Amino acid sequence: MIADLADRVALVTGGGQGVGRAIALVLAEQGASVAIGDVRLDLASDVLHEIEQIGRKALAVQLDVRTPESIAQAVDSILGRWGQLDILVNNAGVAQATPGADGTVDADAEWRLVIDVNLRGVINCCEVILPRMAARRYGKVINIASTAGKPGDPLPSSTAPTDSTDVSLVLPGRSGYPLSKAGVIRYTHLLAASAARFNINVNCVCPSRMVTAMGLGLAARAQQCSGATEPDVLEQRRSDARQVNRFGRELEPVDVAKMVAFLASDDARNITGQSINVDGGFKMA
Repeated sequence: MIADLADRVALVTGGGQGVGRAIALVLAEQGASVAIGDVRLDLASDVLHEIEQIGRKALAVQLDVRTPESIAQAVDSILGRWGQLDILVNNAGVAQATPGADGTVDADAEWRLVIDVNLRGVINCCEVILPRMAARRYGKVINIASTAGKPGDPLPSSTAPTDSTDVSLVLPGRSGYPLSKAGVIRYTHLLAASAARFNINVNCVCPSRMVTAMGLGLAARAQQCSGATEPDVLEQRRSDARQVNRFGRELEPVDVAKMVAFLASDDARNITGQSINVDGGFKMA
């Protein structure tokens, strides 16, 4: 057993697939009753059935982290079922928008989506749920960020002089993903400092590249102009994941989930305000 979560109730946002699914399953294996929150109730229901098959308690709730009303409705369902909510895992996240019918993506719309889900979604969930935790003088909040939100850009940059006046050459890319995750890390620090007086631990887990639906989507976009096939995209993503791992192996969602389970337990009662990398040594700060 990683951690004793018996008699605890957890909510995992974005719990219907990928890292969220792994977190929900591991928390259930450790004894927690788990609410799987997802914008797609069908995916959440699939995970619910997986948890029930191992003899644990679960609840599927439709949840859009961009909307406080949706969060409040999900919390009401959880409290109606179990009467408490001890663990919040803010996992819901996106890296890109879905292309339109013409195959293109509106950069401004994508920016708003990524920030609204990845950063504002974390804040929304905390603003709805932490007052309830504070009233009980107990809570564990684990935010899922990314090593992309930490210093050390893995992408090569050119220092060669240029005569161009195109300002885009010196500005970061339009994707809000790294900035959204940096915001989650900083928000974790600020929230932990104020929540400790209510016996609430707030920490952050930062994975690196993985073979998930999100990761494959990013890889597919990067290779869309190269004519790469789906197997090519999968193998490239696996290769990328191994290259940034000092052990030369893939990081798996369950690796992240096990860290979350530990932080959700009372074994981690004196750990708060930390952003912990689960990345095979890719970044060491």
